[in-house]
Amino acid sequence: MSKVLIWLASGEKEKLKPGIIYGLNAKKHGWLDDVKFVVFGDSEKLLLEDDELFSLIDDKENTAYCKFVSNEFGITDKLEKKGANVIYVGDYISNLIKNGYQVITF
Repeated sequence: MSKVLIWLASGEKEKLKPGIIYGLNAKKHGWLDDVKFVVFGDSEKLLLEDDELFSLIDDKENTAYCKFVSNEFGITDKLEKKGANVIYVGDYISNLIKNGYQVITF
């Protein structure tokens, strides 16, 4: 079974968008069995401000935003109001890796 966790960390749209598009296409076309996204760091700020990118991965089951970082940035409430799944991701990421997910970072 091929599974990937796409870790979105860049605050630059031109670096982040290819990772999002790849993940969506991998799911859509069956290139991989499962794809999950973690939004972390500067990418949280970018997705908060960029409705296009946010809507591409607006899927609470497969996308998690890092609550520790969003708290540090003071944007947790704004992300939650927008509909983001904001959680402490350490345990979440560790469990995915233990369950065979490969990590790709953008």
